[in-house]
Amino acid sequence: MKARMAVVSLFLLMLFTACSRGGTPQVNVNFNYLFNSGNHSIKVENERVVITNDAGNQAVITQQGTLTIEGKDVTVTPQAKGNLQQYLQTTQQIRQQGVEIARHAGGFAAGILGDVFGGLLSGESDQDIERKANQSAAEFKQSVLPICTSVQKLKQMQDAIAADMPAFKPFAVIEDKDANDCQKSLKAKDQTSQV
Repeated sequence: MKARMAVVSLFLLMLFTACSRGGTPQVNVNFNYLFNSGNHSIKVENERVVITNDAGNQAVITQQGTLTIEGKDVTVTPQAKGNLQQYLQTTQQIRQQGVEIARHAGGFAAGILGDVFGGLLSGESDQDIERKANQSAAEFKQSVLPICTSVQKLKQMQDAIAADMPAFKPFAVIEDKDANDCQKSLKAKDQTSQV
């Protein structure tokens, strides 16, 4: 009973908050940092991406396919230029996917709370309410999968650049586990929710 009251209270709080803002919830999340782990990071800016490695050194890739490391221009082959541009485009795509997921997350949370609240009011069993919530969660997870694919693509682009340009190797900060953890995490959550 306490859990049901907590859900109802949370739902009413969200409803009140949305109404007090004119009924249109706003999502304001900073998706500029795609990776920020330990001392290394990948930060997407307007027309460039800044990669910081574990030593604190920075590489900058621009929309024009140029590469600077610690403020010094690096000579780029035509093939590397294309890979650098693709790398930047992929980071921008991941950022946009993150923004879209965040937008849908608010609706997802409100939808689940609405289902729970409706189920409570109509006298549905806890099992039926949980089943509906798990079904909604599974649908939401499907919307996250494209970002996993994009991270794997970014890892491939990074590796291609590092193979073509030895100066870039210290900035290959995405590891295999980073690229694979996304889908593994989703699969593990699927198995847990089915138990």
